[in-house]
Amino acid sequence: MRVAKFCEKNIEFTDADQAIKSLRQNYKEDVEVRVVDCFRRCLRCSVKPFCRIQLTTIEADDAKSLVQQILQVVHRGNS
Repeated sequence: MRVAKFCEKNIEFTDADQAIKSLRQNYKEDVEVRVVDCFRRCLRCSVKPFCRIQLTTIEADDAKSLVQQILQVVHRGNS
């Protein structure tokens, strides 16, 4: 299982909370969701939802696309 870390500031400004909800409801066997304080990406934080898996930052235009990209990274890492 991979851990996806979400920035609490990014959650405030974007629809990242919808991605978190989707991951927790539909993909809890694949992804553990954690919310952390701040990633210090202030210039990007209010623009697009993002998260980090290990040292990789995953960014998307909306929550649905973010979930899809997270799942691609998680399943690529498990193959």
